[in-house]
Amino acid sequence: MPVIINQESQDTDMSTYITQDHEFEYAEEMQKQTVDTWDFPTLLAMLSLVAIGLISIYSAEPQTQMHRFFFKQLTYAVLGLPILVGFIFMPQHWLRALVPFAYAASLVLLVMIFIPGVGMRINGQLCWINIGGIQFQPSEFAKLSTLLMIGRFLESKGVRLTALRDVLWLAGIVLLPMILILGEKDTGTASVFIAMFTGVMLWCGGDLFFLFVFSVMPLVGIAGMYAKLHDARFVMYGAVIIAAIAVLLFRRSIIMSLIGILLVGAIGFSSGPLYEKLPDHQQSRIKTYFDPEKYPKDEGYHVLQSMMAVGSGGATGKGFMKGTLTQLRYIPEQWTDFIFAVPGEEFGFVGSCIVLGLLIFLIFRLVRLARLSRNEFESAFTFGLAAVLFYHTTVNIGMAIGLVPVMGIPLPYLSSGGTALLANMAAIGIIIGFHRARTKRALQY
Repeated sequence: MPVIINQESQDTDMSTYITQDHEFEYAEEMQKQTVDTWDFPTLLAMLSLVAIGLISIYSAEPQTQMHRFFFKQLTYAVLGLPILVGFIFMPQHWLRALVPFAYAASLVLLVMIFIPGVGMRINGQLCWINIGGIQFQPSEFAKLSTLLMIGRFLESKGVRLTALRDVLWLAGIVLLPMILILGEKDTGTASVFIAMFTGVMLWCGGDLFFLFVFSVMPLVGIAGMYAKLHDARFVMYGAVIIAAIAVLLFRRSIIMSLIGILLVGAIGFSSGPLYEKLPDHQQSRIKTYFDPEKYPKDEGYHVLQSMMAVGSGGATGKGFMKGTLTQLRYIPEQWTDFIFAVPGEEFGFVGSCIVLGLLIFLIFRLVRLARLSRNEFESAFTFGLAAVLFYHTTVNIGMAIGLVPVMGIPLPYLSSGGTALLANMAAIGIIIGFHRARTKRALQY
């Protein structure tokens, strides 16, 4: 069972008993296996994914000069190792003390992107900072710091995610960086914060009514955009009506039901006009999602090529650096957004299953560690990271096989991107640090 937090009675004695129960539970777990203060299953799964990513990036750019992306990713992977170890051994009270400063610093960096000469625009998105020739993406650090800030907030005394006030506070923590990222025209990364919020709400005892409203809003928005593109307003009206009826079935107060219906209706009716204001490349991605075959030489080209690459791999693939579509670079950005097409074509169904299996193992491992966590801070951060990795994995692989719109979301630990790799390695270091501290405490019982 997951850790249940934020109950009405949070007096000191009860918190002590709960903490002790988790310590005894963890001690029993440790008696069933060899003592592992480094949590090697999690560590090895992450390092295996990094290694597969390096191999895939090397193969994805055979004709580029000196494998520029490979050596850049390798450099960041090496730099990530001391960061990983540093967070593993960081005292827990240091980490907690640094969280507010890290969150504030990430917001400052997101604002700095809008300063001329500091922010850097790539592929129509103003998402990077260039200082002294060093380029990095602040939104990746913002994901990590926001997860930590969520954990700090949830361990505050008296916080209950069944109370609207606390839900709004939590939403504010998530919305601040999300709004800044939306200002950068990076809707893909911004959507990750919605997944983060929904996952934490689900795990930490949030009200199912709030979860349903937040979950159904994107679906209604998609229906509204479909209606706009195909001149089928009945689709949008139908989606809004069905969602409103579902909101009423929760039988909450009139005010709460009205707020839920207004939110759903606002998303549905505004999605069409919002689509018209999106940049051209984002409109193209949405059109491609609904009908990729209609744009085989334009917006749908990369999706169709990726689907063919994955499908042509067969059972065991064509061999390392022998993929036809990937070696001839028919797939744009095949070392970043469409990295999954590389092992899919070169190592086939077996290679795809290995990649997907490692990611699933890592996600479920994080869920297990979240269950064994002894406080709200550790539990919320660990499960929040699992939710983020699950969202990244689902969307990225979905993009590669044409099930999800192209959103510019990388595949964790595999896609080329130094900032994302450092942030993800740091996150695993923090979680292994939690495990290390719990193990030491458990061995005392």
